[in-house]
Amino acid sequence: MHPTTANRKALLSAFEQSSNLLRPSAALAFDLALFVAGSALALLAGPVSLKLAGTILVTAGIVRLFLIGHDACHGSFFGNRRLNAVFGRIAFLPSLTAYSLWEVGHNVAHHGFNNLKGRDQVWAPYSKAEFDALPRHRQRLERLYRCGAGWGAYYLVEMWWKKLYFASRKEIGSSRRKYKWDSALVTAGAALWIAAVAIVARSTDQSFALLLALAVVVPFLLWNVTIGLVVYLQHTSPAIAWFSARHEWQRRRAYLTATAEVRLPFGIDRLMHGIMQHHAHHLNPRIPMFTLGAAQRRLREQFPDVCAYRLDQRTYMANVRSCMLYDYVEHAWLDFDGRVTARVPLPPATT
Repeated sequence: MHPTTANRKALLSAFEQSSNLLRPSAALAFDLALFVAGSALALLAGPVSLKLAGTILVTAGIVRLFLIGHDACHGSFFGNRRLNAVFGRIAFLPSLTAYSLWEVGHNVAHHGFNNLKGRDQVWAPYSKAEFDALPRHRQRLERLYRCGAGWGAYYLVEMWWKKLYFASRKEIGSSRRKYKWDSALVTAGAALWIAAVAIVARSTDQSFALLLALAVVVPFLLWNVTIGLVVYLQHTSPAIAWFSARHEWQRRRAYLTATAEVRLPFGIDRLMHGIMQHHAHHLNPRIPMFTLGAAQRRLREQFPDVCAYRLDQRTYMANVRSCMLYDYVEHAWLDFDGRVTARVPLPPATT
């Protein structure tokens, strides 16, 4: 039996954040140091191979800092609301993410209505009729996004540019002063980041364009590729349903059933602050990264039928070939020609 809306958060409440400051402070300090060390290597190292290693470290720092900001925005990183608001904004700066825009798009829309068409906007599939009605250029974009290597383009355009940086009322449904202030904060952070690169380039007689690419542009693009893939895997699978009717979405408990636990190759998921332990996170977003793995194990003991798999080439290509469009009536994934590629096994409905 799946948990009811009333008790879903209480189910894993034992794993919620405590008032301890040491562990989150140490994690934040480490990831900031990783970002700074990678930047120093990309900017100051002589051999190009070392500079490229720095680029990878900067990217890793951006990813890990973003995940800290993600927890802080949920109020689960520090036990103190003010600390979460301050350090969450700082942690979001390298990914150029406006804190309050992420809050409304992720905490409210995604966590409140994950996999509900019209409310959750992250990787929501088009129906065949919707796809056919798109302009030709937008159809081509959708094909790119779902070709198996378009996750970075999707996140950069559809999420970051449209919804996470000076987002318009048309895109997010509202306009508040804090959205503009947080976007301005991101802009100031980017300006300081670029200015630091310019100072180093001039003082060391290096190419500004090269340093900007290695320390800022390429890491930012790689960050978009990483987060685009992460959110794609978390809610896109032949075994995961999407819904267009809210009453059906509620009865199927999509907050638990319409996501996946994905174990990545080489233990990469363990380096990403446990973000792929996604059922427990959706069941109770107040669980911090430090106890998320234990919470996920507890949840799987109680609900062994949740979607979980180890990612490999076969499973990934099955996702790509199957999950292009969606039939919201018959609950089947379709290809772009409208042919059924996978019928989704819906979880039992609750009353």
